[in-house]
Amino acid sequence: MKNLKPILAVAAILALLVAGRFLPIGVWVKAFADWVAGAGWIGVLAFFGLYVLATVLGLPALPLTLAAGVIYGPFKGTLLVSPSSIAGATLAFLLGRTLLRDWVNAKTQSSPKFAALDEAVGREGWRMVALLRLSPIFPFSLLNYALGATNVGLWPYVLSSWIAMLPVTFLFVSAGSAAGAATGIGAKPSIPAWVLYLGVAATLLVTIRITVLAKRALAKSLPVENA
Repeated sequence: MKNLKPILAVAAILALLVAGRFLPIGVWVKAFADWVAGAGWIGVLAFFGLYVLATVLGLPALPLTLAAGVIYGPFKGTLLVSPSSIAGATLAFLLGRTLLRDWVNAKTQSSPKFAALDEAVGREGWRMVALLRLSPIFPFSLLNYALGATNVGLWPYVLSSWIAMLPVTFLFVSAGSAAGAATGIGAKPSIPAWVLYLGVAATLLVTIRITVLAKRALAKSLPVENA
């Protein structure tokens, strides 16, 4: 299943549909969506700040990603989530390089995988960062901090992370938008529902393929990935 991480988007849709039959999910999400949408830039900034905080603290950001799709739709939601996730990942990277470097070293120095990671990043730089973003081998939150302890530059880290994470971000935001439209708790899509569902399915298939290819490429550089 770790090769099929994007399947979580489909599972999230099904979970939301099922939960909606037993819990007042629609009421809760609609209340949050109404507040954020009605608060204008304050709502956007609040969402951005909450997303960054969740990323830095290592909390699951998937619910927020899906919520962005419900509130703003697939395209505007992606425009919000993408910079939010990169800002959180960058802040964690900087903390891992400075204030929390000792903590990161204590967490990673006993792991053969992270030892190989340090060597591979030093050898391949931004390319390795991009491959890591496309593969579920390392936990996202810890990876942000761990990369801060390597010698990869800040801007190569930011740019490669942003580009590599964008397809999955769009996938999850679109999944949230589709789930919101299906349950009647989201904003009315600006495109026909069947186009949205087809786009989610196509993006899912492409993302799965990219993830598999990235894992194969990483296997050549990180021979201890299964350790």
